[in-house]
Formats: sequence, C-alpha cells, structure tokens
Amino acid sequence: MNMLDARPQEAEEAQASRPARRRGRVVMLVLVLLALAAAAWFLWPRPAATPRAPAAIGPTPVLTVPLIPATIRPLTVPVVGDGSVAPWQELVLGAEVGGLRVLEVRVEEGDQVRAGDVLVRLDDALLRAQGAQVEASINEARLALDFAQSEVARARTLASGGIGPRQVLEQRESVAAQAEARLAAAIARREEVAARLAQATMLAPTDGLVSRVVLRIGAVTGAGQEALRLVRDGRLELNARVPELELAGIAPGQPVRVRHGGREIMAEVRAIAPTITPENRLGTVHVALPPGAGLLPGMFARAEIMGPPRPAVLLPAAAVVFRDGAPAVFTLAPGEERVRLRRLTLGQRLEGMVEVREGLAEGERVVLSGAGFLADGDLVRVAAP
Repeated sequence: MNMLDARPQEAEEAQASRPARRRGRVVMLVLVLLALAAAAWFLWPRPAATPRAPAAIGPTPVLTVPLIPATIRPLTVPVVGDGSVAPWQELVLGAEVGGLRVLEVRVEEGDQVRAGDVLVRLDDALLRAQGAQVEASINEARLALDFAQSEVARARTLASGGIGPRQVLEQRESVAAQAEARLAAAIARREEVAARLAQATMLAPTDGLVSRVVLRIGAVTGAGQEALRLVRDGRLELNARVPELELAGIAPGQPVRVRHGGREIMAEVRAIAPTITPENRLGTVHVALPPGAGLLPGMFARAEIMGPPRPAVLLPAAAVVFRDGAPAVFTLAPGEERVRLRRLTLGQRLEGMVEVREGLAEGERVVLSGAGFLADGDLVRVAAP
C-alpha cells in the first residue's frame, strides 16, 4: 500500500472516533454532577440537627448535687464539766459511850437503811448494873426525905406550942432539904444512866446509804470514836469543774446530762460553789443525781449543763468541707448554675448538725453531698427534690 492510499483510511478512522469521545465527556460530566449533588445533600443544614448543636459545643456539668437551705433553729449549747461523784451529805456516826464492847453490827457497806433502824449494839451490862444502883440510891434518898419531913412536922408542932425550941425546927428543916437534894441528884443520875443505856444501841438518824463501817464485833469503843458513815437520804451528786467564764450562765434547776461510759443520766443543778480555785480558774457546780442513777462515790463522770436555747444558723455536718484547713461550703444562688466556695466560722456541733457563726445567712442554698468533688465555679446540675 502506498502513501496515497493510507491517508484516506486514517481520515475515516478519525471521523469514526469523535462520537465515542463525546459520549465519554458526557458520562464524566454526569458523574461530577452526581458527586456535587451528594456533597450538597450532606453539607446542607438540617432543621432536625439544630437543637443538638448547643449540647455538642456547650460545657458539661461536673455533678448532679442535692441542695439544702441554711435554717435558723433554737440551739441549746451545753457547758461541759468533769468531776467526781460524792455524797450530798455524809454523816459520821460515832460511839457516844466509851469503854463498851461491840456486840453486834447489823449493817454492811452499801446497805440502805431507814430512820430508826438499829445499826450497832454495844454490851450494856455495866450500864444496866449502874442503873440498878441508881434505883437503890433513889429509894434510899426518898426514905430519908420522908423521915426528915416527918421530923420537921413534929418540930414545927412543938415549936408552935412553945414546947420545943426554934433552933431544933431549923435543924430538922435543914436535914429535910439535904435529903430532898440527894433524892434529886439520884433521879438525875438515873436519867444519865438511862441516856447512856440508850446510846449503847446506835440507831440510824435518817434514811440513807451506809458508805463505811469502822466498828467490828468484839472491839471496845472509845468515847467519840467513829463507828460508821451514812450518806444522808442516799443522795449523791456530781461535783463538776467548770471554767469560771461559763458559770454566769448556770443556775440551780437547770437540766444536766451526765455521761458515764456509755450511760446517760438526766440530772439537774443543785448549787454553784461560791468560790473559784485560783490555780486553775475553775468553779464547782453541784449536780444532784436522781435515785437509782447507778453511780457510786468516787466515780468519774462528765456533765453537760444545758443552758437556755438561742437562735442559730444550722447546717448538716455532711455539707461542710475543708479547704486549706478551713471549713467551707459550696453555695448555689437562685438562677445560677455554677457553685461558689464560701468559707465559714463554725460553732457548736450537736447530733449531726453544725452551727454557722459567720459566712452564711438563713435560706442560702448549700450543696448537701458531693461537695468534696467540687471546685469554685464548677457547673452543676441540681438533683430533683
């Protein structure tokens, strides 16, 4: 094939390939348009996605916390003092008669006695013998007096008739007076012996609790020797030592909570000692214990003297946290979503509550729990009441 024959053939092939290239461009254009339409569909803003846009870009609350308002309530602040239990009045009973042997001791330490009960009996044989002698002396003195009085009557009759001298009458009157004096002395001696005989039996002067027994059977008493001790009426009291600055708010009759170990006993103030101990500036408050308190003399106990109630801002102790060693709470103002750290000055703690003396007002809302995980300015969600 020569060159002239080849050129017409190439021209024919070129004309045949043009429609194929046009179709390729059309397909490519359609694909590009479809891609643009798909991209526009994905990027076009949708109304349904609008409400979720702020949540996706806004801050998230740190915690959901419960709130509690600070409230004003009457608060009774106790004055605390420690001390020992002692008898209200301890009677020291002694032997009034000396030289007698102890026959019987009817009580032991810890016994409750009533007024008039026999406590101790002494051997009264010697006193009874003395009583018999005194009775004989009385009879003798009475006979002597009777004789002397009869002699006086006789002498008076003679003197009135002029028979007997006046001097004899006076002598007989003197003898009668002496006999009368001896009789009176014998009667007084009988009363003394009777009193000593009664003292040989020791009786309880009042109701009480035997706190100590000194005399023992067989011992010989000395006059005035201690026999036993008796707590009058069985009444005990706690002598609580209280700082002098606290005494001004204490008065007789105030209720007192006495604590001994795990026990709690309700009592009341009986009296306040009129003096202060200079060494420690403490005063003594006498707290009357109720019957059956179960305490014994010498035991150590604590007294919480309840004063008059006063208004105070109170919070649950669980709401208080410590920041840099100081007590604080987190508050949330109405309409706010971020908590604020508030430092406080605390007072008394009582039964799960704490007194706020400074830093918080009545009605302010405080985070009740979870405050330990918060910081000042944290966003929180309020728990449903």
